[in-house]
Amino acid sequence: MKALPTLSLLVGLAVLTGCSSYPTDRIAAHQADFNSWPPDVQARLRAGRIGQDDTQEQVFIALGEPNEKTATEDAGTIVEVWSYRHLAARISFAVGGGSYNGSTAVAGGASADGIPLGQDIFGQVVFTNGRVTQAHVTTR
Repeated sequence: MKALPTLSLLVGLAVLTGCSSYPTDRIAAHQADFNSWPPDVQARLRAGRIGQDDTQEQVFIALGEPNEKTATEDAGTIVEVWSYRHLAARISFAVGGGSYNGSTAVAGGASADGIPLGQDIFGQVVFTNGRVTQAHVTTR
């Protein structure tokens, strides 16, 4: 029975280490560029939001790596589409107990659900010559 708490802890740690990076992690990796952008752009990216005319680097900082990238070129115009289908890691713990007819039981468990550790991201971002021209992205 002692294996259950250990197993729950290992599952929880595996979920946490498998999480995708957060905007703060991506900002640190691109700190010099981030510092050169206006404060309103920095605040927006830090909050995980993108805007019209953002660069690919800015979108990466706000939303992370897309699941898929496609690109086409026509008469010198490069159109690239980034598709997102990210589900944020979640983890929760529970402990319960009860008593009936003189017997007492206590149980515990862990699951990959509950406290959000990031944002779910769905949608597409369209870049024309490296700048956002269309975005249909939802986060929750």
